[in-house]
Amino acid sequence: MAGEDRFILRGPPAVDLEFSSLGEHFMKKLSEHGNKISQIDAVTNEQQTFLDISIKSQNLAACLRSRGIKPQDVIGVCSENNLNFCLPVLASLYLGAICAPYNPSYTPRELRHAMDLSPPRIIFCSEYSESSIAEVLENYHAKVEVIVMGESTQYQRHILMKELCDLSQKNIRFQPYVAPNPKEDVALVLNSSGTTGLPKGVMLTHHNVLNSIAVLEHPDIMINRNLETVIGYLPFFHSFGISGLLQTLHRGITMIVMSAFAPDLFLQVIQDYKIRMCLMVPPIIAFLAKHPMVSQYDLSSLETIACGAAPLSRELHEEFLKRFPGVDIRQGYGLTETALAVLVIPMKGNKHGSSGKVVPGTEAKVIDLETGKPLGPYQEGELCFRGCMIMKGYANNREATAETIDSQGWLHTGDIGYYDNDGYFFIIDRLKELIKYKGFQVAPAELEGLLMSHPAVQDAAVIGVPDDNAGELPRAFVVKKKDVTEEELIAYIEKQVSPHKRLRGGVEFVEEIPKNPSGKILRRELRRKVKSKL
Repeated sequence: MAGEDRFILRGPPAVDLEFSSLGEHFMKKLSEHGNKISQIDAVTNEQQTFLDISIKSQNLAACLRSRGIKPQDVIGVCSENNLNFCLPVLASLYLGAICAPYNPSYTPRELRHAMDLSPPRIIFCSEYSESSIAEVLENYHAKVEVIVMGESTQYQRHILMKELCDLSQKNIRFQPYVAPNPKEDVALVLNSSGTTGLPKGVMLTHHNVLNSIAVLEHPDIMINRNLETVIGYLPFFHSFGISGLLQTLHRGITMIVMSAFAPDLFLQVIQDYKIRMCLMVPPIIAFLAKHPMVSQYDLSSLETIACGAAPLSRELHEEFLKRFPGVDIRQGYGLTETALAVLVIPMKGNKHGSSGKVVPGTEAKVIDLETGKPLGPYQEGELCFRGCMIMKGYANNREATAETIDSQGWLHTGDIGYYDNDGYFFIIDRLKELIKYKGFQVAPAELEGLLMSHPAVQDAAVIGVPDDNAGELPRAFVVKKKDVTEEELIAYIEKQVSPHKRLRGGVEFVEEIPKNPSGKILRRELRRKVKSKL
């Protein structure tokens, strides 16, 4: 290759897709898997087959169509993991509607913002999230129907899903939506934190999601081809979690569903169901490597861990292997904006600390931070990707879309790294300011804005500080306007944000916040200050 093109790395050709729409695809797959067990509740042991899910999701789709839901309408899902979560997701896909999962821990302020990104016609919620939704809808600008997936409702105007339609009916034959333009028709809107504050709505098309499923079918990538059972503890509203959910429905794998991560239950499930492969984020790997509780359970069935959502350090990888020498950890790298993994460790060859090689249907390059020119092996710069899994854009935010995807279709990740002579990529830093707490993104600017609204705060900056268990913890540096304590500021933030955004790294009072001449916070100086104290 001549010129700059020689510094573009390409994965294998994209996998051929049988269907153009996700609705067609999943309706066929659920039928194929039939009476095999699809999901089991980790606490109650309630279970449902793929056929059960097929019948219930088709009935729900028919019911929603009768209520006027049409292609490209938005259907929200705000719930912790449960056996019913997949039903409105699948019903949305059958209808050609857009499914928008929301974090059930969002405060009403955060939930209102997420709903404004893609205003829903209907929201499915759990009993846990129902009151937050009700509070938002008291002053919402549009009528939104609320359907509760639990056993009861707090509000007369809300509807119980089990009373909305007969999910046990067996004679439905729903005709799924056929996407006329699968590269343009949006299937999912997932929330991804932006550096400037509240989340942005990532629009993923049918084509994006189908390709993200197909990529993992490639013989160089597929982990545990004959996999039978996995744990569903990663939240389904998160890109990593919903990707895992869709993979199990696609491949016919039984998922043990956990409503949230609970250490003892997690270990019990691995032991009792003899789990061979598990999706994990680095904080869970740290838990397995270090916590004394782990030695009380038989985890000898574990063979493979697919790690994502945040970089896994070489040190933690090696510490894990001391306790589990026979377990193969395979890292991947992706963003919500890339429909998940665009780098994956191939089946043949693993390099500790690497996030993998370029997946099928995808191109990658590393560019110079100053000139934007592609760089060669071992030269550090910003990672950029182009291909069939790159999002359509951010919902109702053309400016942010243009800042992220350039005119040639390259998505600029904001992550800094390099690749070696074998095409393995290594992530070393973030150009973005996002903090990664247990795989969740936390935008410093949002916390800084809230801190600045406190009458005792003159100025503030927030960074992530290293933590073995969580990856990073949000820590605030504050210039006082008048007397205030660390505890008061932590409590002030806690009331206004969801749990992963709390100031778990503490508050440090300083004389001034380091800034450049244009007023931009110099976070690297703050990180150096923290590092010098470790």
